[in-house]
Amino acid sequence: MKIKELPLHFLTLTSEEIIYFCVAILAIVTFGSGFTRFFASSFANPPPKEDVGFDFNPFTNLDIVGTIVFFLGGFGWGRQVDDQKIRFKKQKLGWLILSLVAPFASMVLALTAAYIRHFLWTDRVIEILVEVSVTVTAYHLLPIPPLAASRLIYLVLPGERIWRLFSRAGPFIILAMVLFDRLSGVPFLREMMAPVVDAVGRFAAYH
Repeated sequence: MKIKELPLHFLTLTSEEIIYFCVAILAIVTFGSGFTRFFASSFANPPPKEDVGFDFNPFTNLDIVGTIVFFLGGFGWGRQVDDQKIRFKKQKLGWLILSLVAPFASMVLALTAAYIRHFLWTDRVIEILVEVSVTVTAYHLLPIPPLAASRLIYLVLPGERIWRLFSRAGPFIILAMVLFDRLSGVPFLREMMAPVVDAVGRFAAYH
C-alpha cells in the first residue's frame, strides 16, 4: 500500500468511488461505534439506565463532525458514548480499554478486506475499504478526543472537568487541523501521519 494513496480525499475520487467511500465510512462507524456502545453497556457498573448497546444502524452511528472529517481528511469517527452516562469500577482504566474498541474494529475490517482482496476478490470497493480502514486505525494514535490515544491524556489529568472541556473541543480541533492541512498548502498532518499509515497498511497487507 503506497503512502501517496492515503488518506483518500473525496475530491480526487470518481462518482463511483465516492459511493464506495461512503460504504466504507458506514461500515467503519457501524462496527466501531456499535461495538463500543455494546461493550460499554455490557461492562458498565452499574448498568446504564438507558440502553446504549446493540445499535448497529449505520446511519444512527454517524457523527456530524466525524463525517465531515472523513470527507475532508480521509479519516473520522462515529457517534461517541457519553462519559457521564457510563461508569466503570475503575473509570479511567475502563475508558482506556473501551477506547481501543473503535481502532480494533477498523483494523479487523482492514485485515478482513485485505484478505478478501488478496485471496478472493479484487475490486475497487475492497481497495477503498482497506485504505479507509487503515487510515482510521492509524489516526487513532493522535492524542485528541475522540481518537483513542487521547485516553492516555485522560489517565494523567487530575480532574474530570478538564477532560470534559478537552473532549468537547477535540472534534473541532481535529476539524481545524484538517481544514488547515487541506487549504493552507502545507500538508503537515498528512506528512506527519504518513509513516504511521504506511506501517499499518503494510501490517494489513502482510497478515
